[in-house]
Amino acid sequence: MNLDTLKALADENRLAIVKLLAERGELCVCEVAASLELSDALVSHHVGKLREAGLVDTRRVGRWLHLSLDTGAFASLSGECADLAARAGAGMAAGFSCGCATPTNDDPEKDGIWP
Repeated sequence: MNLDTLKALADENRLAIVKLLAERGELCVCEVAASLELSDALVSHHVGKLREAGLVDTRRVGRWLHLSLDTGAFASLSGECADLAARAGAGMAAGFSCGCATPTNDDPEKDGIWP
């Protein structure tokens, strides 16, 4: 899993941009800015971070920048998250333990965990 991808999604404005694009499809920066009540400059900054992380595609239409989600990036991220969830489930089902001694009564000295 790419750390830059997770960092990009960790910002609330960038996550809001991603959610908006997921709901409405391709949008112009000005439409995103108006919908989220952010400045065009701030949206452009966040779009740059999302583009660097490979999460959005952009295309120029005249002087306007149009944005859309890179669905392949999100499919890959979804697959990686599903794999982690499956591993966690398998680990829990197998009963993995850290091997720490657990006290068997209320007296820690009798259990041998005090020096």
